[in-house]
Amino acid sequence: MKICILQRRVVPAAVLALIGLTGCSASGGDGARTVTRDEAITRPVTVSGGDGRTLAVMAESGGCDDLPRLRVVSETSRGVTLTVRVVTRTGRDVVCPAAARFGPACATLRTPLGSRTVTDGRTGRRLVVREEGGAGKAEAPHCPAEK
Repeated sequence: MKICILQRRVVPAAVLALIGLTGCSASGGDGARTVTRDEAITRPVTVSGGDGRTLAVMAESGGCDDLPRLRVVSETSRGVTLTVRVVTRTGRDVVCPAAARFGPACATLRTPLGSRTVTDGRTGRRLVVREEGGAGKAEAPHCPAEK
C-alpha cells in the first residue's frame, strides 16, 4: 500500500521534472533561445565532388536541432581540422518533436584536400578519410549544391 502511494507521487513528479529539464511544453511562444555547440566527428569523412574540395560526414541531430553543419576550424598546407556544429532551440516555450535525424553535413575547402591529414577539432583525433566511391565504401553522403 505504501509503495503504491509513493509511486503515484514520485512518477508524476519525475515526468514533470523531465519535461522542465528538456525545455518542452505544450504551448508555443517566443521564450526560445538557441544554444550552439561543436560536436566530435565519429564517422569517416568523405571527399566528394570532382574537385577534392568538398568534405562530407554523416551526422545526427535531434528534434529541436537545426541541421548539423560541418565546420572547417582551420585549413593549412599540412592539415584540416573539422567539427560538426549543431544549433539547438531551447526554452520554456519550445516544443520539440521526439525525432532523431541522420544525414550529411558538408563543408567546402579553399583548396583540394590532397594528402593533408584531417583532424577532429573536439578530440584532436585523426579522422578516417575516404574518397567518394572508394573501396569498402557503401555509399558516400550526398551534399546538396550550395546556393
